[in-house]
Amino acid sequence: MKEIIIEARKKGYYCDIDGNIFSSKKKIALRKSNQNRYWFCIRYYGKRVSVPVHKFIAYLKFGDKSFSDGIEVMHLDNDSRNNSWNNIGIGTHTENMCDIPKQIRIERAINASNYVRSFDDNTVAEIINDRNQGFTYMQLCDKYNTSKSTLSYFFNNAQYSKK
Repeated sequence: MKEIIIEARKKGYYCDIDGNIFSSKKKIALRKSNQNRYWFCIRYYGKRVSVPVHKFIAYLKFGDKSFSDGIEVMHLDNDSRNNSWNNIGIGTHTENMCDIPKQIRIERAINASNYVRSFDDNTVAEIINDRNQGFTYMQLCDKYNTSKSTLSYFFNNAQYSKK
């Protein structure tokens, strides 16, 4: 992603104070929403690739520091649709998570834990057994209609994996 963002800058893309992206021809670059995140596209080695607006603006604002290990781009008001210059910051994952209001963090944790608990112990044991029998993540996702991250939780969480 770093190379693509740097290439977009080399091609002359820039932003205004409101987070709108412009090409070198001073035309606004098309932006599209993908689950409340915005992207614009450039050609990179002959292929059309997406550039995340918030990461591009962070690079313009903070330079190579925005690519440092352990650094994430943050929306300071927690609105991922607000890519204005003054709303983009960088920080650690912990700082990024702590920016989320406490009530929202609690709600997300409850929702995540309820989702994982939607599988009873017998089903979890069956999932783990299938994995031990050689099923791939993709096969398990299809069979149990779940995500790879949920499966990973079952395989890596001591509460489940020692059954």
